[in-house]
Amino acid sequence: MINSFSELEEVIQRLEPVRIVVVSSEDEKVLTGIKLALRKGIIFDPILVGNSQQIKKILLSLNDQPEHYQIVEAQNHYDVARIAMRIIKDGQAHILAKGKIKTDLFLKAVLDKENGIRSSSLLSNLTLFELSSYHKLIGVTDMAIIPSPGLKEKIEIINNSYPLWHALGITKPKVAVLAAVEVVNPSMQTTIDAACLAKMAERNQIENFLIDGPLSYDTAMDEGFARDKGISNSTVAGDPDMLLVPNLETGNILGKSLKIHGKAKSGAIVFGAKVPIMINSRSDSAERRLYSTLLARAMIENKPLC
Repeated sequence: MINSFSELEEVIQRLEPVRIVVVSSEDEKVLTGIKLALRKGIIFDPILVGNSQQIKKILLSLNDQPEHYQIVEAQNHYDVARIAMRIIKDGQAHILAKGKIKTDLFLKAVLDKENGIRSSSLLSNLTLFELSSYHKLIGVTDMAIIPSPGLKEKIEIINNSYPLWHALGITKPKVAVLAAVEVVNPSMQTTIDAACLAKMAERNQIENFLIDGPLSYDTAMDEGFARDKGISNSTVAGDPDMLLVPNLETGNILGKSLKIHGKAKSGAIVFGAKVPIMINSRSDSAERRLYSTLLARAMIENKPLC
């Protein structure tokens, strides 16, 4: 089981590098992350789609040579996205990354019925965090794509994430379904959904996961808090691999608080397409972009890495 990004990087660096295609690459932070992954041998021969003059100018400002990259000219966001999707569908690249293009336009291209690369009925995001105050990596989902998932979408969000857990060597990932309280309240749909998900997992209607809920954040993350609130027989409380949040706002706020005040390392991935997709925040550092690349590379292997 891989418990940190440093462990994951050590494993990934023993694998063959893969190719990434970046949609709308003319962004300094994006290219800095690509440069770092290339230098560490995680990727090779990256394909950068976008305004070639701007891309070359940024690479030179980073003391890098444009000759180290495949640069594909495209002047508008529609052409940039269309070209990148074709590159993926033709098997020329193994990972898709969002650059400067707006997220809604990027996802629209991914989901396009004729030219897109969706492989699941639902795209979903997971951000994986490494906290000094927690004993292993912890995922938060969905904090970027689905505004207010219902029960059906929550099932798909959970199932979408399994290839990542499988790659990290976690055969039965533990999912805490978050709510404001730990009891089922008929007037709070989140608690009803959580109880349904837990029972479905218990009856193998959701396979490969251990699920408990509803759990508040404190009872999910700390066994002592759970015990104090009368939750003593949970296999998840105090030891979750993934937190399923009730909506995007909750996940987004939680994720950013972990980054800023929890000083967490993090990487993000999008599931549900033919290849792993990276949609990093505009504020994300090159290091966070590298961690996202590591997660994408782990999934490509399609087997446990440890």
